[in-house]
Amino acid sequence: MDLTSVSTTEATKKKISFEDYLLMPEINHPYEIIDGEFMPSPAPLPVHQRIALNIVMALNPHVQAQDLGVVFYAPVDIIVQRHPLRTRQPDVLFIHKDRLPGTGFDAIEELQILEIAPDLVVEVLSSSDTAKVLSGKLSDYQRIGVKECWLVSRESRSVEVLQLTNEQFQRLGHVGLGETIQSQVLPDLRLTVNTIFT
Repeated sequence: MDLTSVSTTEATKKKISFEDYLLMPEINHPYEIIDGEFMPSPAPLPVHQRIALNIVMALNPHVQAQDLGVVFYAPVDIIVQRHPLRTRQPDVLFIHKDRLPGTGFDAIEELQILEIAPDLVVEVLSSSDTAKVLSGKLSDYQRIGVKECWLVSRESRSVEVLQLTNEQFQRLGHVGLGETIQSQVLPDLRLTVNTIFT
């Protein structure tokens, strides 16, 4: 299937293989591929984007100042598995420099696809994140070895921090307004929940 010459609508009707995926043009809106099925998502609400941006603006200077690795934000695909194809698009992710194919901007340019498990993923929860959807995401992140996951709730203005222990996510903490996120992946980071919700 040549996805460079078909519309997104047509692509959603067919199973997408890993080989098809490599031929896809850049798609600048949210989607995931679940067992070969193209699953488009509506554009996030402005408040969702604001929260994600606040997190990126807190993480990126910290990561760059200490030369820790790279921070990416959605939409960027993580390959969970090639066959049948599964991809995820967390709102924010961090990959430690030791796991990149090189150093500096050149290393990022070499990343045509992300088959590296992030050290940290951040999911800003939305109304479409049912218990089943969230369970599926967490299961995929566990499977590929994501070390830490933040679940950000705009309803309760809180952050739940999950840490991978014995291939299962365990709750590391749950913090609200006035509290600071404690990260094992970025232990020197001082990020308050208030900063996320400004």
